[in-house]
Amino acid sequence: MKAILGINCHKHDSAACLLLDGRLVGAAEEERFTRRKHDSSFPVKTVNHLLSEAGLKPRDIGHVAFYMKPSMVLGEAFRMLPRYIGKPGTVGFFAGQIGGARRMAGVPGVYRETFGPGANPVFHFIEHHDAHAWSAWFGAGCRDAAVLTLDGAGEIHSGMLGEIVSGRLKRFSTTRLPHSTGLFYSAVTTFLGFKPDSDEYKVMGLASYGKPVYADLFRRILISREDSVRIDSGLLDICRGVHHSVFSKEVLNAIGMPRKSGEPLDSRHENIASSAQKVLEEAGLAMAKHLRRLSRADILALAGGTALNCVMNGVIEREAGFSQVHPFPASHDAGTGVGAAVAVHRIVYGDLPLTPPEHMFLGPGYTTGQVESALVGSRVEYSRPDNLEALTASLVEKGYVVGLFQGRMEFGPRALGNRSILADPRRPEMKDIVNEIIKLREGFRPFAPVCPVEDAPTYFQGCVESPYMIKTYPVVPGMEKVIPAVTHVDMTGRVQTVSRDVNPFYYDVMKEFGKLTGVPVLMNTSFNVRGEPIVNTPADALRCFYGTGIDALVMPPFLVMKERARERSRV
Repeated sequence: MKAILGINCHKHDSAACLLLDGRLVGAAEEERFTRRKHDSSFPVKTVNHLLSEAGLKPRDIGHVAFYMKPSMVLGEAFRMLPRYIGKPGTVGFFAGQIGGARRMAGVPGVYRETFGPGANPVFHFIEHHDAHAWSAWFGAGCRDAAVLTLDGAGEIHSGMLGEIVSGRLKRFSTTRLPHSTGLFYSAVTTFLGFKPDSDEYKVMGLASYGKPVYADLFRRILISREDSVRIDSGLLDICRGVHHSVFSKEVLNAIGMPRKSGEPLDSRHENIASSAQKVLEEAGLAMAKHLRRLSRADILALAGGTALNCVMNGVIEREAGFSQVHPFPASHDAGTGVGAAVAVHRIVYGDLPLTPPEHMFLGPGYTTGQVESALVGSRVEYSRPDNLEALTASLVEKGYVVGLFQGRMEFGPRALGNRSILADPRRPEMKDIVNEIIKLREGFRPFAPVCPVEDAPTYFQGCVESPYMIKTYPVVPGMEKVIPAVTHVDMTGRVQTVSRDVNPFYYDVMKEFGKLTGVPVLMNTSFNVRGEPIVNTPADALRCFYGTGIDALVMPPFLVMKERARERSRV
């Protein structure tokens, strides 16, 4: 047995995974267990879960792969320090960098202290963007692929252009800090009053409502060089850290003062978001096109936090010239443990083939008995109806909002049908209902359409398969009137396609909904409310259900309905 544990922590989005004999048997983010969003602590709960699920003891883990090289983080901090002494925020920023590096270097000691004297694996510290690259290659099916990684910051880099061919990683170019697509986008996130390293997707959603009127200015800030990007530090000082990035007076004179959290959003904010999104797309596309000329591979694999920008991913897929584009579903730092584990597997067990993941349902799952025990313990009224798939579809067709809790939890930031909230995409009012009453979030935020894979081309141009909700596609002209609740203002949708062999219950609900309505498309969003992680346990699901305006909770084979919904539906 060849067991490798992959870990990332002490920055943000702590997570762990288990690679067993070349197969990814489990992966999850620590936040799902601790209920602290973006938890960065050592992922002890996740590791304990993985060991328990695999029937392993800590002594059975032969190798632990970590997603960062602390010595490089420390070296970079001291290299940059002389340039920024005296600037506001410098002391706090560099103290944080040094403290983070020390915590990372101490992970082996924490691991052995946590799991006891029998836990004595070999520790491997993998360079951050190598970990991103290997995760992208793994998620793309372990096939020869060009690799593009983009994020805020690794040890000394924020991006890499390379390829993995015949199982070997080759770098073509890198982007060196402080130059960074991720830090640029996070600076705009902060400027717009959102939380950096968390709310960048809000900027992406808001961008569709505006016009890129500041794009020329932002192109001067984020300078695309095809093989990398550069930041003009005279226009944007990002060296106070992403949480304290400062635009110059010239920029502020052009775009105005930053929005404070809670202030109303207006057309100026929409135009700023649109401009930042436009410039990011141009930079990402330029690098992808350049990589297409350099690489022998016809497949592009993407990773890094910036690769969660599904609008940019859609542009790259349509215009970069690759036959296939595969962003890793957990492209953010949570996925680097997977890449680090794959890198170590290649080093230590190179002769043992790797089995690429077929899906992202890699977290905890619960038996029928465990689910029913939670229902009984919560003293709720529940039923076990026949043909729950058809009944679920019928509830959605009648206008009810349904929480769906089934199978193993998704790994990554997207709910893919096992921890989801479902609604009718044909009802234009559903977008506002779910945003305001269920999710308790901003009204501009879009929702994802989900459909059987074979039906995708009917509704979305160019969409053949998109199982991870990480690329956008144009809605087929005329279909925006059919599925208005999931058609974004720019006439696109962040599509998820589903095949029956991967998720039969979810697929059958869509098909049953199609029988009732002629439209086999559902509106899908993650099963949580703003500020909380996606639900993990049956108890989490019940708390979220009763704390929001969700009408029904489907936990196959069980159904729970609120009294008001039961009276209306007579179920």
